Amino acid sequence: MKGARCRRHSHIVGSGALLAALGLGLVSAPVARAQMAGLVSGPQRPISKSAPVTFLADGVSYDRQTGIITATGDVEAWQNGHVLYADKVVIDRNNNTATAIGHVVMMEPSGEVAFARRAYLSQGMKNAVMHDVATILAENGRIVANGARRYGGVLNELSKPVYSTCDLCKRNPNAAPLWQIKARSAIDDLQHKVIEYHDAELQIYGFPVFWLPYISQPDPSVKRQSGMLIPSFGSSTHIGEFFAIPYFWDISKSQDATIVPIIATKAGPVLDVKYRQALNDGKLTVNISAGKDRYAQNTGLSDSIFSNGVFDLNDTWRAGFSYNHTSSVQYLNDFRYLPNAAFLASNAYIEGFGEGSYAKISADTYQGLVATITQSELPIVAPYAHYDYFGAPDEFGGRFSMEASAYNVLRQVGTQSRRVAVVGNYDLPGTGPDGILLDARVRLVAAGYTASKLNEQPNYSDVGSAQTARAIPIGAISARWPLERSAGDWGEQIIEPRVQLEVAPSYGLGQTQDIPNEDSLDFQFTDANLFSLQRFGGLDRFAGGSRVDYAFQGAWYLPGGAYVTGLVGQSYSFHKSLLYPPDSGLNDNVSDIVGRATVAPVSWFSVTYRTRLSHQDLGARMIDTYATFGNKTLSVNGGYLYTTTNPYYLFTQPGPPPAAYYIPRHEFTFGASTTLIPHWTLSGSTQRNIQTGQFDNAAFAATWQNECTAVNVTFYRSFTSFNYDHGTTTLLINITLKTLGNFGFSAL
Repeated sequence: MKGARCRRHSHIVGSGALLAALGLGLVSAPVARAQMAGLVSGPQRPISKSAPVTFLADGVSYDRQTGIITATGDVEAWQNGHVLYADKVVIDRNNNTATAIGHVVMMEPSGEVAFARRAYLSQGMKNAVMHDVATILAENGRIVANGARRYGGVLNELSKPVYSTCDLCKRNPNAAPLWQIKARSAIDDLQHKVIEYHDAELQIYGFPVFWLPYISQPDPSVKRQSGMLIPSFGSSTHIGEFFAIPYFWDISKSQDATIVPIIATKAGPVLDVKYRQALNDGKLTVNISAGKDRYAQNTGLSDSIFSNGVFDLNDTWRAGFSYNHTSSVQYLNDFRYLPNAAFLASNAYIEGFGEGSYAKISADTYQGLVATITQSELPIVAPYAHYDYFGAPDEFGGRFSMEASAYNVLRQVGTQSRRVAVVGNYDLPGTGPDGILLDARVRLVAAGYTASKLNEQPNYSDVGSAQTARAIPIGAISARWPLERSAGDWGEQIIEPRVQLEVAPSYGLGQTQDIPNEDSLDFQFTDANLFSLQRFGGLDRFAGGSRVDYAFQGAWYLPGGAYVTGLVGQSYSFHKSLLYPPDSGLNDNVSDIVGRATVAPVSWFSVTYRTRLSHQDLGARMIDTYATFGNKTLSVNGGYLYTTTNPYYLFTQPGPPPAAYYIPRHEFTFGASTTLIPHWTLSGSTQRNIQTGQFDNAAFAATWQNECTAVNVTFYRSFTSFNYDHGTTTLLINITLKTLGNFGFSAL
């Protein structure tokens, strides 16, 4: 068989000749034609007047005394979608039966194909008794049995059946496949598309590994059907040994549910229900779980719900929602619903799509999942309205765009704020002498604010409430001069000096007293925002002032796909700003130097290096490099990050940042994956904190797959403490048997 060694074990059933029949080629030589309905049943007992049985054969003989009709030589017969092939067919008109002998093939309207040595037929091929049966199903599924009895063309009783979707070994077809289900008896229900096995065992290479008194499966041609799924089991340090028995409920063509009871030694029981529904104009999914967790007090239950839906209102508008909530953070971690998540978000929205425009109105809430987060301090944003417009080029080649927004932020503890803002942009590109590319940009930011409890988190202002508005005009003109030359056999080279002059009013720390900060808490100065008109991510903080940004970028493209690209730049501000975080690189008139370089000497290797250097001593303030090596067959990647301050600290004004802000980030990441070994996919990764000398996490995954089986092993180890959980270990083993389902083992 493919992907496995050939082993000598007992046949699946019967002899090699029966197995060879699975690949039988069918050829017919029609030289005689007759109406089998009249021949079999006689004039008094027609089988079907509307659908007679028609057959082709090389020769036909009829004995009037016995009423026996014999068709020989590549016999082919069909009626009501049922097709029969055989070397010989003997028809008994008196008993309304027929016997098919030699290389018997029966094809059903469903597409199922059955092979047999001999078959006794009645009722127009709807009833049959077959010897040494082999059946081809969808998805490479096959059943062989010692014998079978068919009733009404819709029900097959099988004696000592064996089922598998694995290919047989080409060098030893008599060897057992990788896996097979072997049973004492089975019923193949063609009408309801179900196969039921009695006294069944799962065999691996012919050796029994699991026994069940009863097991059923959908016909491989069925995409969805109600029934028990393969159980899963495992062991966890949090909940002990556990066992889950999933049940899939095919409610209708557009909706289904998966019901999973979970039994554990240290927690539970737990019931998990996943519901899905497809609508004419949308879809809906709901996952509800509830049970007894180890942290639940007395007899209290823990629960969680994850739900979302989206619904098309018309060709322009659609509405949607998501609601996610849990009564216990430990419950999510223990039962692996959402381990190590920081928060849950819920919202409801309506959005519209137009030509060059987009609009959305939403309401958003959050549930904190980290012990250090106080729920009462989290915001409720209701409503939040947003509109974007991007116009077509005008007669001068310029383009107008606009962004409008309004929000209302509520907190039980902390600042409550409201903002209405409109940002208008006009961008006019042009070309100067000697190929210089010019670009003029004008932006107007108008925003009105009203806020209360400004003296609380996250603003900590000196005033309790404020109402204010501001309009910020920004103008910028930039020039790029791309110079290209041919390097002959060494490809092409491009160098491009770039400069930008930005003019805007200067704003200082005064805005931190009157304007709440909801969208400009996170800031990093890199090559990505060197030429940005607003270096803060949002509108609530703006340093402004006039400045000059300048950079030198270039590229070298070599034959064969190799290339080198890079940029180095800096900024000069005419006014110092105290608004930027300490050690951000923008605290002086002259900024730090930012740079980026990518080197790809071959198509299968590249290195990207980004940095920020002190403008005083060229010391590294930030290093972020990432390298990839290989292709899909073998891929290796590594990364290195260094920052003099903690990039995950959210800076808030006023006041100096705490000591945690100045803890350097110094870490290394490494990962690799390969498919060099046939049927195998291997991958691994790790992250090490060089600052502490400890690993943050490590992971490994291995997958083996062939035409009928997939085995996946995943290992993950976290060495850091999250939410008072001092490191976790996860081991998952999942086995998928094609058309049967998957089962696995989980160790946490």
